[in-house]
Amino acid sequence: VFESSSVEEANRILRKFDRALPDSLYLVFEAPLYKIRYGNFVTKNQADATKETLAKKGYKNIWIVRSRIEQGRLSKDQKN
Repeated sequence: VFESSSVEEANRILRKFDRALPDSLYLVFEAPLYKIRYGNFVTKNQADATKETLAKKGYKNIWIVRSRIEQGRLSKDQKN
């Protein structure tokens, strides 16, 4: 969703996005950047569908990042 070298700026943007996208937002530090990520998807199809929905809502420059997610962060639908 966003990346910056400033933790203050990343937190400010995180609060802004949290109002619009309240589920599954994460602030991750990957030197030298603080990155805001959205979503926990088991399949690429799920991620693509959400990407399309967000694009229709006006979010630009969306990209899908493959990463590990914790089992506890998945919804019941995603676990089955």
